[in-house]
Amino acid sequence: MHEIPIRLALWLVAKGLFRLRLRGAENIPLRGPALLTANHVTYVDGFLIWFFIPRAVRFLVWQPFFKVPGFGWALRYIEAIPVNENGPRSVRQAMRSARQQLEEGQLVCIFPEGSITRDGQLHPFRRGMELILNGTDVPIIPVHLAGLWGNIFSFDGGGPFSKFPKHLRHPATVTFGAPMPAHSSPEEVRAALERLAAADMDSR
Repeated sequence: MHEIPIRLALWLVAKGLFRLRLRGAENIPLRGPALLTANHVTYVDGFLIWFFIPRAVRFLVWQPFFKVPGFGWALRYIEAIPVNENGPRSVRQAMRSARQQLEEGQLVCIFPEGSITRDGQLHPFRRGMELILNGTDVPIIPVHLAGLWGNIFSFDGGGPFSKFPKHLRHPATVTFGAPMPAHSSPEEVRAALERLAAADMDSR
């Protein structure tokens, strides 16, 4: 119940700024643990993913974002997991927190590239996914966000908020791929995201 106010606010923002399309709705896990692995294009990717999922999702988020007025409150409200890159110990602590959430049956979302793309391309994955899932049987759900490069929240054209919107309601697609086994390598998951991107292009 505590998520209803922020979900209403998110619905109003998403509907006002985006023309969203969902693909792969049948792959959205409605119960049990799963690790969502998504490409990272804008500062609002997590909220767009959360928009389509009717249950709590624990996002791994760079710790400095928790200090941003308003935005930090929203992250704490949805119980996002802070990732502090001040050293390996801090990163491992975030991965342990994510793993604990999975053990409790929660959904966890990670952006395996580790940062927002600066050129619109999908970049190599870091080891976070492996650290979280090692020795588990939790399924991986690849999630692809398309159409967001060029949006005011992306780095296209100089950086977020540095340009005028190209569309009144920016078209974007969020695709949930078929579940993959926990032992899937970062390269295999990245390849799955590339296939989802190609399928989205074909559908357009």
